[in-house]
Amino acid sequence: MSRKAKVGLVLGGYGLAIAVASAAVWAYEARLAALPYDTSGGMYAGGTMITGVGVFLLAALVPTCLAFWFLRSCPRVWQGIALSALAFAIVGLVVVLMPLVTRDQPANLLGLFSSLLWLAQILGVPLWAAAFALFAFLAPTRPARRLLLAAVGVELVIGVCAAIHWFVPRPPL
Repeated sequence: MSRKAKVGLVLGGYGLAIAVASAAVWAYEARLAALPYDTSGGMYAGGTMITGVGVFLLAALVPTCLAFWFLRSCPRVWQGIALSALAFAIVGLVVVLMPLVTRDQPANLLGLFSSLLWLAQILGVPLWAAAFALFAFLAPTRPARRLLLAAVGVELVIGVCAAIHWFVPRPPL
């Protein structure tokens, strides 16, 4: 298959994902139009946005995986993906372990960003670990697979930290 055909197939998949998300939003809004009028317009708009974005992300998984499959012939791309995944996991582990060192509320932009990353890591452990494992399966070279499996391992350590955070009782202060 030519490079143009691959790009066209992936872009067509994203176009189809946009069309499916638009249809889902239309159906959602048609259902809401039948309900009695309420003054919660912002809540309706939020629900519409969540529906559209969620359906798009689910439908876009297929062309995204296809794009990664087509990129198997580019080992440098996969090495970059693997290094980025490992760096993301290590930074996430550092951020997850930060509350053990400090208990202060974030007072600056960096502190707020680290709190957001903490939340994304704690709640996203299954997603990140599954994504890195899928990437390790797709990676064409052994070094990239090893780095991705190391990222999966770091995410599993973060998962243990999340389980301790949620399920181990703390003494009252």
